[in-house]
Amino acid sequence: MTDRLYLRDAYLREFDARVVAARPEAGGTGAVLELDRTAFYPASGGQLHDTGLLDGLRVVEVAENTNGGVLHRVAGGAGVVALVGREIRGRIDWERRFDHMQQHTGQHILSQAALRELGAATAAVHLGAERCTVDLDAPAFSAEEAARIEDAANAAVMANYPVRIHFVDEAEIERWGLRRPPKKSGSIRVVEIEDFDRSACGGTHVRATGEIGAIALTGWERYKGGTRVEFLCGWRALRDHRAKSRTLAEIGRAFSAAPSELIEAAARLAAREREAARRIEDLRERLLILEAEGWRARLGLPAVVAEVVTGRDIDEVRGLAQALVRGGGVVALFGAADGRLVAARSPDLSLDAAALLRTVLEQFGGRGGGKPDLAQGAVPNGALTAALDAARRLAEDALRRA
Repeated sequence: MTDRLYLRDAYLREFDARVVAARPEAGGTGAVLELDRTAFYPASGGQLHDTGLLDGLRVVEVAENTNGGVLHRVAGGAGVVALVGREIRGRIDWERRFDHMQQHTGQHILSQAALRELGAATAAVHLGAERCTVDLDAPAFSAEEAARIEDAANAAVMANYPVRIHFVDEAEIERWGLRRPPKKSGSIRVVEIEDFDRSACGGTHVRATGEIGAIALTGWERYKGGTRVEFLCGWRALRDHRAKSRTLAEIGRAFSAAPSELIEAAARLAAREREAARRIEDLRERLLILEAEGWRARLGLPAVVAEVVTGRDIDEVRGLAQALVRGGGVVALFGAADGRLVAARSPDLSLDAAALLRTVLEQFGGRGGGKPDLAQGAVPNGALTAALDAARRLAEDALRRA
């Protein structure tokens, strides 16, 4: 079993240890080392693993094995078997470790704040490289409630409560008043935020809440009957604030508006865009009607129109077909450049557009469906012209028999 130095001192950045096992990584280019003692935190409890160096070997992943050992996966590491029994020096990637300490301690505070303010317990935690979340058993969550939790959490940060580590015998654990029951037995590691929170936890934490810097709630959503809350702590919160402030300033310059005026300015822009889209759609419909009238003026009714229409999306192709059959006596069969087919027929004709198109699609390995007056489908690349020609012949035969 590996002696886990981080359990007693999360600020230990360098350490010496003896290699007790080493092997090349199965199917990979790296190697795996097990030490008699380590300050590297393995991925566990929702917290990511540490990275760093072992005698110049880059540690890229740290994990637990079933025997209570800690395995260090390193990049490269040819000849690592020769290290067994030797003393080596480890160095933690401190910037990554301290970031994890800020996020994890911030999560303890956030969970306790949610419990105090809303009576919402934490069901699950995820502390990712960029995104951290807590799942609360709160079915409803408002911006006002988010602000209450955020204020309570940051009040605890500003109070700079000491954070202490205790190892408590299982028989004594009840008197500690933990926020949630421990999942392990025997000697239980308790992380205590003085006057605020006590939790059973094997993660790494800061010495005092002031080192967290800030806790920011960045979003929330319904999740499995509760609420998943996304948050950032410390340097992550600062970087997020800086990025959003710069974005807000750039948007303000684009709108020639102060930050307080941006919501109103964006609402005006959205309204203008909706109105412009409505007018464009109205004009497009008028143009399609005019184009269809030009087609009809050249036709002897009843008629079948079958053509590949290029330079238009499928919605416009379908709109043209519907406009063309509106005046009666026409079957419109249009193909789009992407292989899609549209079949439409006038209300005064008995032809079933869906049945016709289904016959063609089956013949050419396509798929689609629709109603007797309007159907749509697609055929594989290269089959469009032949499929359209087959559809035209079927439609002309149907009109002759009618």
